[in-house]
Amino acid sequence: MSGSVWKKPDEVMRQMREKKKALQARFSHATTTTITNSYDNDETLVTRSATVSAKRKNPFRRSPAKRPKLLAVTQDDQRTINCDLVSMLNAPNTVKVHNNKEQIIELPQALSIFAATTPVCQKLDQYAVDWSLKTRVRFTSKTPFAFSSTLKTSEEASGITGFVRCVNSLNSDEWSTLDTSTNAQFHQCCLLWQYPWLPWLSLFPRDTRTPITSTGSAQIGMDSNVSNCLVNDWCESFRSLFGLLRARQCPFFYVCTHQFTVLFRAAGIGGVAEIHALLTPTTRGLRDVLRKEDISYSMPLKKSGQNQQNCTTNNDEDDEIKDADKIDDLGDEDCDEDDTDWINDIGLHSNLRSKLEAERLQDGGQGTSQGTYSDSLLLIEGVETQGLFNWLLNSKLCLSNTGPLTGIPPTLFSPVAFHQATLRPLKARQGFLKQDGENLCSVEIQGPILPHSMVSLMKLLQSGDFTAVCSALSSTKPFASFQSPTAATSAFGKESLSDCGLDRSSLDLFCSSQLPQFANEIHFQNGCFHFN
Repeated sequence: MSGSVWKKPDEVMRQMREKKKALQARFSHATTTTITNSYDNDETLVTRSATVSAKRKNPFRRSPAKRPKLLAVTQDDQRTINCDLVSMLNAPNTVKVHNNKEQIIELPQALSIFAATTPVCQKLDQYAVDWSLKTRVRFTSKTPFAFSSTLKTSEEASGITGFVRCVNSLNSDEWSTLDTSTNAQFHQCCLLWQYPWLPWLSLFPRDTRTPITSTGSAQIGMDSNVSNCLVNDWCESFRSLFGLLRARQCPFFYVCTHQFTVLFRAAGIGGVAEIHALLTPTTRGLRDVLRKEDISYSMPLKKSGQNQQNCTTNNDEDDEIKDADKIDDLGDEDCDEDDTDWINDIGLHSNLRSKLEAERLQDGGQGTSQGTYSDSLLLIEGVETQGLFNWLLNSKLCLSNTGPLTGIPPTLFSPVAFHQATLRPLKARQGFLKQDGENLCSVEIQGPILPHSMVSLMKLLQSGDFTAVCSALSSTKPFASFQSPTAATSAFGKESLSDCGLDRSSLDLFCSSQLPQFANEIHFQNGCFHFN
């Protein structure tokens, strides 16, 4: 039989294994060769040894010779460095020279972090009103609270009656026929009036980006009849609430839209003599709309230049600042007119123009120097407040065109009753928690917590030491930072607000011009409030 010899499969597999072992042996045993290279004129001979390794070298590996050399620091050197830093920080920033004069020196920039002073918490004898809207507050104490979130029938009924009738629960004369327990007082602190109230929708905080999870939430925006009915009832409620505010029978109320929040305050509240409103956040487009509606406003929290902050307030400098503001406003108006003329020239469709205008107004501060929440706060005072009320009543910018809140009017919050209002309780949950190895009693309250609820809760809890951790709506934090330059507590303002629904002690706090720093954590200890 010619040709290749027939091999059995076992022999073929054995030969393959032998070849594989031989190949592995070649890689495992490295050979060393000496290569001699000759250079020009054969003057220099270089001998090098090349080692063939089984593993290929990484071509991107960094050479050890190029690595930075780190100086070894001993423990003695470390102690010396620490002593030098401490001595430089403790030493005064002056040095003696030959003529017995002191020359001021500065610490190096790298050491400025060590010399930074820690912020000192503000200490007050009584709680100061924080005008920002709270979404959640948690109270903790080492001792059990005097009240419970589980209410009896009489306690719940007395709390509702006291809140609706604006009866002071802490006055025994007014509470002669009602339950005077701390549980009833606690329930009275956790109530507010709201419109509209739709149980299947979250109307606070308003977020148009929330996806639609049910078909019921989309029907309101799609059905124009339902949306028109809600808007008509909302207009009636808004008129009723604003009328109570002008008559000084409502101290304040909030209007929460999907773009901004408005705080209306009666005359005398916050030490301001006139009725006024605060609006935040705002964009350049929204301010342009208010300007076109002839609504005058000011920006009290607008950050001026560093030179303007340090200079003294005289007439010449005030005139220069006003002239500069006018020039800036004129420049913005000219730019807007040029943009409008250009849009008209290219023949842009009216529907597309309105869509672009809406997007410009909803822009979160883009293209404006006042992009942050605090800088863009607007103050409207006096008769201009009526113009703002009329604009909010008729403007379509308060209604969302997309999302689950399409066609739903803004949310109204008030401490007193008004037309179409719904009485809403806050969600309270009581329990225990462990913090830093210590068992604490806690009460957590969720919902739109208005300033009157915070003031009442602080008074109710003053029987012992406690800590309050607050979570505020970020867009309403500028409300807590505003203080009118002409604010002053007036006795006439207090007397005119005697029927606003607040008790005498709470009214003193709301009419006070004292402004605390914004704090997420409040400690009550030894009869004093500490704001951190």
